[in-house]
Amino acid sequence: MDNTETLKKVLIVDDEEDMIWSLQKNLNNDKLQVDITVASSGEDALQVLSEKPIDLVVTDIKMPGISGIDLLMRISNRYPNTGVVVMTAFPSPEHKNEALAHGGLHYLEKPFDINELRRVIKTSLAQDDLFKGTVSGIELSDIIQINCLSKSSTTLRVKTSSGREGRVYFYDGNIIHAQCGTLSPEEAFYEILTFKGGMIECISTKELPERTIKKDTEALLLEGMARMDELKAKQNEEKISISSSASDSMPGNIDVISDNKNEEEIMNDLKNLLTEFTSLPGVNTACLVGRDGFLLDSIAIAGTDSEMIGAIASGGFGASESMGNQLDKGSLTMTMIEYDQGPVMLAPIGSEAFLVVVADKEANLGMIRLKIKKHAGEIEKSASI
Repeated sequence: MDNTETLKKVLIVDDEEDMIWSLQKNLNNDKLQVDITVASSGEDALQVLSEKPIDLVVTDIKMPGISGIDLLMRISNRYPNTGVVVMTAFPSPEHKNEALAHGGLHYLEKPFDINELRRVIKTSLAQDDLFKGTVSGIELSDIIQINCLSKSSTTLRVKTSSGREGRVYFYDGNIIHAQCGTLSPEEAFYEILTFKGGMIECISTKELPERTIKKDTEALLLEGMARMDELKAKQNEEKISISSSASDSMPGNIDVISDNKNEEEIMNDLKNLLTEFTSLPGVNTACLVGRDGFLLDSIAIAGTDSEMIGAIASGGFGASESMGNQLDKGSLTMTMIEYDQGPVMLAPIGSEAFLVVVADKEANLGMIRLKIKKHAGEIEKSASI
């Protein structure tokens, strides 16, 4: 069998014939063995890509016709499994930010040492070792929070089954940039949060675009989730309106059949929602407690007396509400009691219950607050049997 069939395939694109000749002749050595194809324009490169699979494209930016940035964008849309490295003899912060923001794996300034290019190609091809695939049973916002919690410096590429695509860029766990069509970075992030289902790919890279999103990550997620809640409420209103119109048009004695869940299914939903909290690092107990101190449901580590927690917490919750009323501070949204070994957080769930979250001192309080904000409405609905 031809040895080139087992090699990674690299396409070099440059309108300078000398550059193409030099790279084709000198790129391979004992440490890097690749199958090299060349093209002298963006148009030729697209033709090559249409004829055979390419693992990595190394392209110049400044070329007649289709530029390197345009080529990068087309490859990103048409050939999502093909990586792109951008090189240029006319470096600028704008070019670098644009290239990396559109999915370029690396940005090289000419002239460069051939060993540096070998290293970049080897690193870029190693991206195949990363996880990628479809995601089910988990929301995109949860994956974003995982990246924040793990202090990741990475790119999250999201593509829905309908073809919508966006990227979120993280540095040390902070969201620094996002891209979705022609939207501004912050609006692009909020738009990406609305994506449902599809393909998610984490791209680890040492080079990231400059920070364009200045808002604190926790505030960004809270705003995004608030917008998602508004969108869901609007969609529910539209469904109710449609259902009502259909019901009005039915003959007199025909009832509209609703798909109501039984009690067991609702309780399972509640268990799953409480597990959302205990799945966070450092959180060991989540209890839903009635205003009278009666435990409605809980998820807790072995040996924890959830009923005792509920009975005691009801006093603290009531005292916190009374203090707010006396000081004319309005309705209670959350209260936290800090101890040497970690905090206990209390949050109202509707008018009849409250949530108790018991955590260790290393727990991320911001993420707990986000979970409470995100799931309070769902918990209230599931608990209303």
